Amino acid sequence: MNIVKYTKEFSELAGKFDCGNSVINRFLISGDALNENQGITYVMLSDQKDFIIGYYNIEVGRVDLAESVGKEIFYKPMGGTVNINYLAIHTNFQGKKVADAGDKKIYLGDILLNDCEQRILKLREQVGISFITL
Repeated sequence: MNIVKYTKEFSELAGKFDCGNSVINRFLISGDALNENQGITYVMLSDQKDFIIGYYNIEVGRVDLAESVGKEIFYKPMGGTVNINYLAIHTNFQGKKVADAGDKKIYLGDILLNDCEQRILKLREQVGISFITL
């Protein structure tokens, strides 16, 4: 399996994707997943690249502190954010264990989430985002 940036090349495969949630399915099918104003979408493909096993969509943002002075509102940037807008696995692969690591089980969803986390860390390094942790 490969996890790659979603492009028009894979859009025909989107119609076969079903995670059990119509809103999440529709995001991939509608073409919004190709719109970088909606974030960047990455797909987990089968080895033959003929089936989307899962996908996620991430975007960068910013958190501002709103301060009211009289009738005026001032916004002070507090830091950057990365939003995981969508994260989904096809119903055929939900709960699919791929490995055992001692007493831990590793599922396809874990691999997809780990890839997402690694891309977020790269964004942090490239853009210099300092994350706010709550």
